[in-house]
Amino acid sequence: MTTPPKPLAVLLSPRRSAVEAARAVGASTLVLAPDLSKPGVREAVEAADDAMTVQWMDHSRLMMSIGHLANFPARISIFGFAEASALAAARANEALRFPGNPHAAVAYLTDKAALRGKVNQLTGAPVRFEHCDRAAHLEAVALRVGFPCVAKPRTGFGGQDVHLLRDVADAAFLAAGLPPEPALIVEEFLEGPEFSVEAHSLAGAHTVLAVSRKHTSGAPESRETGYDLPAELDEETTEAIHQLVVATLNTAGHRSGPSQTEVILTSAGPRLVESHAHPGEDPISDLLLLARGTDLAALAIATALGLPRPAGGTRERYAGVRQLRLPPGVLVAVEGIEEALALPGVTDVEISVPLGGHVPETTSRVAGHGCVTAVTDGPQELEAVLRKAQDVLRPVVVPVSANEEEHSAA
Repeated sequence: MTTPPKPLAVLLSPRRSAVEAARAVGASTLVLAPDLSKPGVREAVEAADDAMTVQWMDHSRLMMSIGHLANFPARISIFGFAEASALAAARANEALRFPGNPHAAVAYLTDKAALRGKVNQLTGAPVRFEHCDRAAHLEAVALRVGFPCVAKPRTGFGGQDVHLLRDVADAAFLAAGLPPEPALIVEEFLEGPEFSVEAHSLAGAHTVLAVSRKHTSGAPESRETGYDLPAELDEETTEAIHQLVVATLNTAGHRSGPSQTEVILTSAGPRLVESHAHPGEDPISDLLLLARGTDLAALAIATALGLPRPAGGTRERYAGVRQLRLPPGVLVAVEGIEEALALPGVTDVEISVPLGGHVPETTSRVAGHGCVTAVTDGPQELEAVLRKAQDVLRPVVVPVSANEEEHSAA
């Protein structure tokens, strides 16, 4: 008697943890990436059953590489756990009739203007906005929306190219540096604390797994400085956020798998920032696992492949992460790492700048130069241990002259 083949999880440029999650729920794994030797992907390949070099953002190349799997005698699904890979996976799953989220739903969530307009119609939480498809019209559009307002790409993600416009001068300055047809959305500035909502969907039913509090540097840069999961919210506010998230996912036609929805709690209640058909960035997924015992990748893979769903929500703890920022210069050493790791509750200290490397400027792409992560039994204890860990870390950075910086950049 032959043993039927295991269900197959095809993973687009995943983290190693996603490969391990797939194997843990009983799936075999195939990693696809444009460069299998790239740091991060290389570690995933080491844990996978198989791997192929594929430019998966090119749909025709992806189909040529895996089209034969349509005849494979086992359940298969393609997974992408980031913005571009989730869209590519949904399109490929639909073409090959594999289980997964509808491509139209994932695409809808990437179009901030379309989503904003529909959510405004279907909820009691409208946000003023307009499209701006010509740089020459930006000043007039911003005036109609009202200052302060925010201009960002209609299909951007990760906080990239988001601009706070405080007045006409800001709008004129931004317009001068834009291409003639920039495809922007300009919307009112939402003031209040920010939250990330992680959810999982099955056959159109949405389950909110956690709401995390996002910490930022504040306007105008609003750089991300960390997260706390779960957020401390009263029952009424929590329910209002849940309702907004469910309405947003229904509006997009989101049917299955993970999602992240970003919300700002204004004085008039929660308002949508944007939503995505994939888990939140790595720190949030890690915090969800630490605090609640829920592995989003394992849950998504098991659900799509019809495998037993992993136990989740088995813990009731508080997890948090804080970005580390280093002064400009060359990083010579970081003292105190062992001391920080020895603090009760600290689970990880990561420094992303190699010793001897130049410390990059913090931007929307480079939120920090590392991070410290902790898990505790209460929110006050969490804040205290994260602060203590940051205090004991002592980076040794040698300043460099402007000429040396220019030479290094060249």
